[in-house]
Parts: sequence; structure tokens; C-alpha cells
Amino acid sequence: MLLVLQESTYYAAEKRWCEFAEPVNGESTQFLQEFALKYNMVIISSILDRDINHGGTLWNTAVIIGNHGNIIDSLEYCSFLFKLGTSIEPIAFVDCNC
Repeated sequence: MLLVLQESTYYAAEKRWCEFAEPVNGESTQFLQEFALKYNMVIISSILDRDINHGGTLWNTAVIIGNHGNIIDSLEYCSFLFKLGTSIEPIAFVDCNC
């Protein structure tokens, strides 16, 4: 079984969006690893990655988790985050110093 999780909007009244960023092997990925192992599925998830090896750079990152709970690969596909101001996605994400 394959589960694909799409990027969601990072928002909460008590946090700025960039505060949701975490390393690839962070809490969210660890939860998904357990889920993949438990249900014998491959998961592809988009996360907001804080690259601690490169000064805390924020990336949109796709993480591929195998059905044995292992991280198969990750792909950093954007060094900045933004959404175009449309009626569907009216929020503009700008770089911030968290």
C-alpha cells in the first residue's frame, strides 16, 4: 500500500509557520516511520525541513518512508517557501528568523 501525504498549510494562532520546521529525521517523520511499519506501507510525505547542517535553512522536503519503517530517501525541492496570492491560497510565506 502507498500513502501520499501532501503539503499542508502550516498555521496555528500560537506559532509562526516557520516554527513547524524540523529536521528530516524529526518527530513527524518518526511518527510516519512507526505508521509505515505498523501498516506495512510506503509513505511519501512533504515536510517543512529545517536543515541544521546548513544554518537552519528551510526546505520543502519530500520524504519517502519504506514499509519497514526506514527512510528510503528525501528530496529538498525548494530553498524558500511561498504561495501565490490566489483565492485558494491567499497566504504569502516569507522567510523568517525563528
